[in-house]
Amino acid sequence: MSQVKISVSVDNAYLSQIQQISQQLQSSGMNVEQTLSSIGVINGSIQPDRLNSLSQIDGVQNVEAQQGYQLNPPSSDLQ
Repeated sequence: MSQVKISVSVDNAYLSQIQQISQQLQSSGMNVEQTLSSIGVINGSIQPDRLNSLSQIDGVQNVEAQQGYQLNPPSSDLQ
């Protein structure tokens, strides 16, 4: 099963604990790729069946799947 790229928003009241929250996310199966302390966002990936467990961690405000989009190159027939 392939992993899903996600962004986790940390509640403002828990921003000072973002490193601990990041460690808890890793313990729950998330591969943390980036921790943006100043804005309270942690980016990474996880198996889809483990996704729901992340919202149970204290300080996690929101868990959202990242959306991607790939434009065709300028030389393609579809624009």
